[in-house]
Amino acid sequence: MSKIRSKWCSARFHKLLNEGRGQGILKDYQPFIQIHDIPSLGICSRIKSTTVGRVHHLLSRNELNFFYLLDYDDDVTDIREQYPLLDPGNLSDLTSIVKIAETMGIKYPRDPRSNYPYVMTSDFVVTRKDGTLVYSIKESEAFNNSRTRELQEFERRYWEWRGISWQIVTELEINTTRARNIQWIYNSRDIESTFPDKELRAEVMKFEMSLYEKTKDSILKIAKETEHNFQLAGGSGLLFFQRLLFEKRLDFSIDQPLDLTAPRLTESNGDLACFSVFQ
Repeated sequence: MSKIRSKWCSARFHKLLNEGRGQGILKDYQPFIQIHDIPSLGICSRIKSTTVGRVHHLLSRNELNFFYLLDYDDDVTDIREQYPLLDPGNLSDLTSIVKIAETMGIKYPRDPRSNYPYVMTSDFVVTRKDGTLVYSIKESEAFNNSRTRELQEFERRYWEWRGISWQIVTELEINTTRARNIQWIYNSRDIESTFPDKELRAEVMKFEMSLYEKTKDSILKIAKETEHNFQLAGGSGLLFFQRLLFEKRLDFSIDQPLDLTAPRLTESNGDLACFSVFQ
């Protein structure tokens, strides 16, 4: 649970609710906690998703890595981060939420100055084609702390009360090689702003695919030849190669480090269209 930087009280809580925090779906969703609300925790990121098309607020490196896995997953249709644990029947009433903690015999977290109950959040509420899943992203060593274990159990019971599946994900379950590969590929997401000519983009990618399939040249050499053939600026050939991977037009193993000095990427064992976050 991350805590809001400003003094926490009833007025602050209702102000955030009135702003629409923690409400909506897809592009209209607003995370309850945003990165400017909290003291720096080290790695905080704002990144636009491909799945939803809005900017997401991520509060740790593990959240960022897991986000890339979610956003690249073909079965994911919505990603809502920093989702508040509130009563869906009455968002402004924290009584039933506090009661869940009381029945567990644990102390619900409150602001030390105002004594007003904090709003706890789940890191990701993910809508998939086959249902909804909730993920709590934690460092594995955090579970050495009894209070962390207690609050995680509270979060589990909240989602059990809501009838929605919940699970913990630590850095041990996050495939960082896959996340880094996706992050690298995503450099080409906005290629249209650099190369607005749609016909040129199609022609360049067709040329690059042809070289990749018919030659034994390295990826870097193919990128350089593409730049020379179309008189493109340095780095453009690699950008178009990233775009081919982004559009999943080349078969490659996303779980292997990408070797750009090799003539071929390691191929996947299955259909890229069936990619899944925990596959």
